[in-house]
Amino acid sequence: SSSSNGCHALGVTRTGYLLDTPILENTTEMGDHAPGVTTTTGKLIFTSSMDDLCNSDLVLIWGGNPNYTHIPNAHFIYEARYKGAYLVTIAPDFNPSSCHADEWMNVNIGTDAALALAMCKVVVDEQLYKPAFMVEQTDMPFLVRLDNRKFLREQDMEGDGKDDRFYVYDTVANKVVQAPRSTLDLDGIQPALEGEYEVETLGGKVRCTTVFARVRELLENYTPEQTESITGIHPQNVRDLARRIGKARACSNITQSNLGKFYHGMSAERAMLMLFAMTGHIGRNGANYNSIPVLSISGADPFTVASGRYPPKVAFGLLTAEMAPEIIRLKLDGYTPEMIMTHFAREDFKRGNLIASALLYYEHGGLKETYSKSDEWDPYLKREFREYMEEAVANGWQFIPEKPPRILFAAGGNIFRRARSYHKIMEHMLPGLDLLVTTDFRMSNTALHSDYVLPAAGYYERDDIAWGHGTAPYSTAATEAVRPVGDSKTDWAIHCLIVKKIQERAIARGIGTFIDRHGGERRLDRVYDDFTFGGRYTEDNPEDLLTDILEINDNLDGMSWQELKAAGHKRFSGVGTGAVHISNAGDIEPDEPLVANSWHVQKKMPWPTLTRRMQFYIDHPLHIELEEILPVYKEEPHIGGDYPLRLTGGHNRWSIHAAQRDQKPLLHLQRGEPLMYVNDQDARARGVVDGSKVRVFNDLADCEIHAMVTPLVKPGQVVIYHAWEQFQFKDGKAPQHLTPSPLNPIQLSGGYFHLQPRALSQSPGCTDRGTRVDFERANVA
Repeated sequence: SSSSNGCHALGVTRTGYLLDTPILENTTEMGDHAPGVTTTTGKLIFTSSMDDLCNSDLVLIWGGNPNYTHIPNAHFIYEARYKGAYLVTIAPDFNPSSCHADEWMNVNIGTDAALALAMCKVVVDEQLYKPAFMVEQTDMPFLVRLDNRKFLREQDMEGDGKDDRFYVYDTVANKVVQAPRSTLDLDGIQPALEGEYEVETLGGKVRCTTVFARVRELLENYTPEQTESITGIHPQNVRDLARRIGKARACSNITQSNLGKFYHGMSAERAMLMLFAMTGHIGRNGANYNSIPVLSISGADPFTVASGRYPPKVAFGLLTAEMAPEIIRLKLDGYTPEMIMTHFAREDFKRGNLIASALLYYEHGGLKETYSKSDEWDPYLKREFREYMEEAVANGWQFIPEKPPRILFAAGGNIFRRARSYHKIMEHMLPGLDLLVTTDFRMSNTALHSDYVLPAAGYYERDDIAWGHGTAPYSTAATEAVRPVGDSKTDWAIHCLIVKKIQERAIARGIGTFIDRHGGERRLDRVYDDFTFGGRYTEDNPEDLLTDILEINDNLDGMSWQELKAAGHKRFSGVGTGAVHISNAGDIEPDEPLVANSWHVQKKMPWPTLTRRMQFYIDHPLHIELEEILPVYKEEPHIGGDYPLRLTGGHNRWSIHAAQRDQKPLLHLQRGEPLMYVNDQDARARGVVDGSKVRVFNDLADCEIHAMVTPLVKPGQVVIYHAWEQFQFKDGKAPQHLTPSPLNPIQLSGGYFHLQPRALSQSPGCTDRGTRVDFERANVA
């Protein structure tokens, strides 16, 4: 309920800031963190607007099902097809989006990396790649030492050299030169894509080659013939699609958050991005890899952390002055505005203002053994998972809270439905909590286990500014159509009243201050005054706060709250300067689509990675040890045990997460109960008919669910769409009980410029796709 981009999300974030209370960062826990995208590009958030698909002549729905997950935007896909674009879906099941495509490639579950690399092999062999794009925008021409497999760095060449300066071989000067770092403009340098060179370093002569040369070597293991037994795709089909991509004028994919939920999903995303980058389909009209879509106003961000002892504009000025020396230092070091905002987001994480929820569950939620089952199922590990985790924490790569929580507020979230193996979190964390409070407009499973449920106003019972997406670059106003029902209140009012009561009790008990986690003194006897900026924004006047948020906002052409409220929506005039959505890195012009990452491709702005390019070669110690310096295919582990079926899922059609999952009018449009899609052959072999109640099981648990028998699901696959609540299952045993979600230690990488945890990304993510299960007819009394 608190997920907004206006005043109501501020209730959570400002409370956390003033009370020095960490906020759980759950994007990685959900698996929405796209680990391969962030590893390659240094960022998570970027998508072109959906109308840009009409500039594409090839559209890939790879690992997604937009007819369920993009219902308001799906028409753009089919309008692009109507205009002549060729539409391809790549998915194991013939899902409701596949049936509208020109071509369906029914890839085996969890083998997308092998498919992408096989197409890269075709592109390289048939010289369909774009050398000019690759040498400018990627690390493909960068020199790599053959002795230790690491980049050739300035510190190899000079006594006081740095570790973030890299080299290419200039074919014009016929010598090794340092790659430009503050711009992607090569300024006359013509880097070699291939070759082997002897370089004089501080330690003597070293043989070097290029990243692209290493890629070419890697791809020898991924011919379409070699990958057919892995992916199930005929070599000719692989070649045809690779050629189509290589020869397309403009190819785009449809955003999805599916592949990051696979144990080896990072490699799949890295390989897909390599295919797009090799063929130059990045940052142009109709040509883009689209990641996670977020685009909203920037005006709310300063209100979270600004001092409440001064008028807002004065407080913002003081905040800017405080940050100025660090901003100047970063600019002098070549940081772009995008990198600067990312830097402050990482520092926020280091200070403990955000905590990766998966790591909280690992240490204090009873999931240490469950998450560590990578030892049992992942044959590629060189050490026990525990050792990887200890190394990451000791090196400051990842951060685990030392103390367990005593009070937990679920502000619109639903931990005891959303988290994989949430029943274990309930068993281990609940007894140690002094207090569990849920703020929601419905009785979720988390609410049912809470000490207090604070009823929140619904979507049409409050004034606010809605969360936005780059897919549809408009800010929309939510307006109070009716007063909040009963005792419910807006999120902003709830948090105002909580801190108001804290101030009242602090004064009554004579507790004026407390010492925060960093040794600083915080005021409790004026926390409400600080929260409301001296009473300027109280629980009774949220519109005053919305007015001032838009007054300092920088990407709505100066539109006021009253104007936005009256109009209902306003097209963004830019991506803004907020730490999250500045990474869209594209201009928004009137009557033109947003083209994400065009700042990099067209304006030559460096990417926010260590090499300042799209980076496919990662010489981090964990990537070297686990042999994932370049994207590779690794077979998905048998998560859950040695069972013949693989569990997949997706966002359901009839609800936004769990918000409407138990509403009767929408249940009437389905079968009314939790449902699992099973292949007709698999059902027949187990004596199951359509509508049967089945018992699904693996080594961890079991649950009962109704079977929907269909030939549209791949043999060996079962599909359960997400967000069913625990109370909708017999004995409260839900599919999450079967998903142990082991953590992949490759995602513990850190201390490597862009591989550092921050909001939304770069901490280890949870997985459920491909979990092994079986099913049988349930014993129904």
